[in-house]
Amino acid sequence: MGKKNSVNLLKGNLYKTIILLGYPTALASIVQTLYNLADTFWLGKLGRQAISAPVISFNIIFFILSIAIGFSITGTSLVSQYTGANKPEKANKVAGNLLVYLVFLSIIFSVLGYVFSDEILKFLKTPADALTSTLDYFKIMVLGLPLAFPFFVFQSVLNGYGDTKTPLKIELISALINVIIDPILIFGFMGIPAMGVKGAAITTVISRGVSSLIGIHLLFKGNMGIKLDPEKLKPSMKLLPLMIRVGIPASVGMSGASLGFLVLIGIVNRFGTPVISAYGISTRIIHLFMMPAIAIASSVTAIVGQNLGAGQLDRAKSVIKKGIYLMFLIITPFVIITMIFGGEFTAFFIPKDPTVHQIGKVMFKIVSPAVIFYGITQVLNGAFQGSGYTVPVMITNLSRIWLFRIPMVYLFSCVILNGPKDLTASTGIWWGMFFSNFLAMIMIFIWFRSDKWQNARIKTSQKKQQNNFSQKNT
Repeated sequence: MGKKNSVNLLKGNLYKTIILLGYPTALASIVQTLYNLADTFWLGKLGRQAISAPVISFNIIFFILSIAIGFSITGTSLVSQYTGANKPEKANKVAGNLLVYLVFLSIIFSVLGYVFSDEILKFLKTPADALTSTLDYFKIMVLGLPLAFPFFVFQSVLNGYGDTKTPLKIELISALINVIIDPILIFGFMGIPAMGVKGAAITTVISRGVSSLIGIHLLFKGNMGIKLDPEKLKPSMKLLPLMIRVGIPASVGMSGASLGFLVLIGIVNRFGTPVISAYGISTRIIHLFMMPAIAIASSVTAIVGQNLGAGQLDRAKSVIKKGIYLMFLIITPFVIITMIFGGEFTAFFIPKDPTVHQIGKVMFKIVSPAVIFYGITQVLNGAFQGSGYTVPVMITNLSRIWLFRIPMVYLFSCVILNGPKDLTASTGIWWGMFFSNFLAMIMIFIWFRSDKWQNARIKTSQKKQQNNFSQKNT
């Protein structure tokens, strides 16, 4: 592993570069989604109440994780720019500081999440028949947060360096652990007691912990292109303002959007466990075939960052157009398949429940095409993230959920249609998801046309420092 796994982002065919950099990211995300689906599959054997636990908890946990994921974009953005500018020591310092900040945050969120777990689930109007199992699942997951955050740092800084294969290998190890112990802890085996939803949560925590420990070990070992040592962990007051300017908007955008999804799941919860179950299955299935779009966007972020750092603007522009074309080409067949066979997907996870099957069939027909809009939005977001200008990404992410999705979902399902008393009114939820993706795509496209993404943050920061120096000496 290490430098031999990195891709040269500054030259060569861009289609090939996007694919070489993106396919490990896509596979890693697919692996992550598959072992989330494994939880869904095994817990589905225990009934809709059990499967509701990870569905409801996921939105809360993802809100917390999104803060880490959003801020870790700092790693991809700045490491890629410093790598393109041939400044490895600064790239290493970004990685070390990022690790310290995110571990500290993870401990805070873990304590707060555990202490207020009851209040959070009640605020989300968790159905009474799913409250106990969801609380058991959530408490374990939130206590495991400090074991999950470090891997986000590892993944983001290596992506910025141009190595996406090593994180994939670690994800595969984690997935293998999950596949082996998940059914054992859920159902019990050879003296190990059946833990139900608690077993699924413990499995996830263990798997994520292994990923983080391996990642940290490799960064300190130093043959990854990025090398950490105790000096790199000391917070840098010169680097901190730049990390804040890049990381805070990205983190606020992702966490704010995730908070919106908590409000959204509160609306979904009102329709009861049939709609919750169908919604949970759809988010996992659709997330699975959104992976190519996310992977391409991640590639665009790293390629744009390195090329802006190296002063190659034309190549940075070209990769965005090619990324959108590739995304559309890859995603469209999956969209068609899920539109046609959505009911069958739902039946696979929750057999012998025709109510859930019918809801899932309608849901997939409406929501699946919206993934194309989401994919275009993600690729354009990648351009801004690569340059380090993350404010447009923040505003687009927040608008998609708060300005568009929540009001539309509530309007369509609870006002125009009959609300929770009629399960068919859940159709309004799916149309709200569709239109919110479309409007977010239009918003970021208009912003992209302004060309504000074309300047690297590290060069802007250097100019500001030079101007401040000049003013002090005049």
